[in-house]
Amino acid sequence: MAESLLTPSIDAQVALYAPYCGGRRVEGELRRALELWPSGHINGVRPLAGAPGHHFRLQWQVVEAPLLVSACTLTLQVEPTCCFRFSLAAHQLMVWLMELHSEGDGAPDLSDRFWQWLLLEASVERCLADSSALERNGDAEGH
Repeated sequence: MAESLLTPSIDAQVALYAPYCGGRRVEGELRRALELWPSGHINGVRPLAGAPGHHFRLQWQVVEAPLLVSACTLTLQVEPTCCFRFSLAAHQLMVWLMELHSEGDGAPDLSDRFWQWLLLEASVERCLADSSALERNGDAEGH
């Protein structure tokens, strides 16, 4: 019973995140994303034209409010395995979870908007699976 007092209901979380994530008009997508939120990760596949897709795992720090910063790691399961580390407001990550889509019964993929942000705009740390830094994209402080 004490656990239920510490964890807000889905309805309370919808009310908290809705102003940052498109309002009540996207409530269904927001509820689905909020159901994923406590797990702190998703596994998916990024399709490639004419080739097998890249499997990935997106992990995030579960935070309690939309404006809090969540630390994230996206691991691409390619040879060699690499990852991208970044931090952003929880509401932005929630929007991307709302935009998850699947082809048929396949694994989910993140939206094109996410991949464009990651590759073109984000200040990310690229690393090998063993966590050694390869390269820093952005300023020296990671802002």
